[in-house]
Amino acid sequence: MGRFFNSRFFDGITKITDMLIIGFYFLICSIPIFTIGASLTALYYAIHKCVYRGRGYTLEFFHSFKENFKQSTLSWLIFMVMFGILSGDIYITKNVISHDSPFAGMFIFFTVLLVVTIIWAIYHFAYIARFANGFKESFKVSAIFMILNIGWSIAILGVLVLLGLLVYRFPIFLVFLPGMVASSVHPILERVFRKYMSAEDIAKEDEI
Repeated sequence: MGRFFNSRFFDGITKITDMLIIGFYFLICSIPIFTIGASLTALYYAIHKCVYRGRGYTLEFFHSFKENFKQSTLSWLIFMVMFGILSGDIYITKNVISHDSPFAGMFIFFTVLLVVTIIWAIYHFAYIARFANGFKESFKVSAIFMILNIGWSIAILGVLVLLGLLVYRFPIFLVFLPGMVASSVHPILERVFRKYMSAEDIAKEDEI
């Protein structure tokens, strides 16, 4: 029993350490801003392979970063434009348009749309990390996954809210947030992804 406990304990410590290191890689590689997409893809890939699969090393992050750089960066630039437009709409409908205007209520609409886009981005970059597909196809498939699995999408939103509240209450956790978010949403996303994988692909992955 003691050996079992020690093994599980040190395995847990190793996984937490890997999560923090991978999160640190994410922060460093996201400094140029336009590389955030590649960093998000690499973050999920490394968390999946090192923390959950227990295979490979944290440097797998850089393997994915390099391999998916072009697709992830172009995707991120598109999401940045969407985030910018929706954020601008939210600001205008909340602070510029008169509260008596019939368009004032659009603030709620644009806020919901921004949240949906954020969830879509999470699906999208995780999808790129896990599967090889074309640029347009990845956008389409990730959006379909999000919509068809609305319950799990809401669960992801719940995770983001809870972690956001944790960081708000204890700001020191901000440094650990990337790894915490990726590790928390990973079980949800993998449950969704495996629904659409063939039995052969799942068996092959489990053997690797």
